[in-house]
Amino acid sequence: MKTTTASLFLLFIFSITQSSFLFGVSNAADDAVLDRDGDEVLTGVRYYVVSAIWGAGGGGLAIGRESGRPCPEIVVQRLSDTDYGIPVVFSNPKHGGDVVRLSSDVQVKFDGPRDRLCLTSTVWKLQHYDESAGKTWVELGGAEGGHVCGPLKNWFKIEKSGMDRVYKFKYCPCGSPKPLCKEIEKAQDTDGQMRLALADGPGYPWVFVRADKANEASSRIRQVVQA
Repeated sequence: MKTTTASLFLLFIFSITQSSFLFGVSNAADDAVLDRDGDEVLTGVRYYVVSAIWGAGGGGLAIGRESGRPCPEIVVQRLSDTDYGIPVVFSNPKHGGDVVRLSSDVQVKFDGPRDRLCLTSTVWKLQHYDESAGKTWVELGGAEGGHVCGPLKNWFKIEKSGMDRVYKFKYCPCGSPKPLCKEIEKAQDTDGQMRLALADGPGYPWVFVRADKANEASSRIRQVVQA
């Protein structure tokens, strides 16, 4: 009887420990991405993607063009720290829900002013390898919606950068092991533009600023200046 009781007790402790461990792993995988104010980043809501480095890091991401290749458009970074760029909207239909989660597949789409020279979508996707620059750039023209595994180049992940509320983008080929995943850096192209591209090392850190809150803050500043 003593042996049986001891065995049951150990089994009970093991079950609790195992459950706690799995709960912790699940929570870590389900962590929400947070914006600059500490609120959860939501799908369908407009956010500026702004450099986490101030002073010489540049501003937010926006729509640009390559010289001699007007379409599809490309993802560029504005040069001024005070220029937040053009807002994006995230979607993650495979996982459902309104919250953007760490390490989950997300689609990124610019949702702001652009001229109508290009009729392609503003969804981010990978460009073909550019031999002259030695880079694989991020461009626009991706297909909206659909399953994560098709089209392959339309989906990215958001990962922690090591700093609070600061994140990096990553691209993983669908169904591939983690060693094939690459982070997204910013790099200068032959036109002198700062663009997003696949990185051979660490990616570039960004913060997400909810567009309506940023616009409210700018409006209050203008009112003070004009008073």
